[in-house]
Amino acid sequence: MRIHVTKKLSDKLINAGVILASSPEEASSALGDWHASIITIQQRQCLVFTHDQTRFSLVLTGVMQEELQALTLRFKDVLANTMFKLGFPDKLISRATGHISELSFDTQCSRSVQASLRTKVIDLESYTWDGTDIMDLSPYSLSASLCERPCRTKGMKKSECLWPASEMRKLLEHLPDTNETVH
Repeated sequence: MRIHVTKKLSDKLINAGVILASSPEEASSALGDWHASIITIQQRQCLVFTHDQTRFSLVLTGVMQEELQALTLRFKDVLANTMFKLGFPDKLISRATGHISELSFDTQCSRSVQASLRTKVIDLESYTWDGTDIMDLSPYSLSASLCERPCRTKGMKKSECLWPASEMRKLLEHLPDTNETVH
């Protein structure tokens, strides 16, 4: 599954020995495209992933440089547990994780999704403004909270908004089942 990353994250991935894809993915994942960025909060590296279509977002906190080489397992884990926290049925969680193949990365980003990603980063940072240590906050709870906030995308009317958790649930309900199960 391809993740479109920011320049800052691509530099970190390259430094960790990850090879970035040089061409567009031939077949898009059934789950769709994602964007990711890396930020530093309280001297801790945090990754924020946002789904292009639904703006469903995931957070990984305290990511170490050596962990960047094997993000697929952590991505699946935070996705499944965030969906569990949001009350998604097991069938949809299994369907979502079953459509995730090994993550690959490129730098072909959408400005619209990057704007949503920046908003999610600001929202994430706001959880520490009262002095709370970012490492004391569960990535699953942080991700679920970001997915329960409305957001807007380019071309929407001022009176319209997306609810990421609801949009992801609708997307998963229309995806075919896979033979894989949640581990």
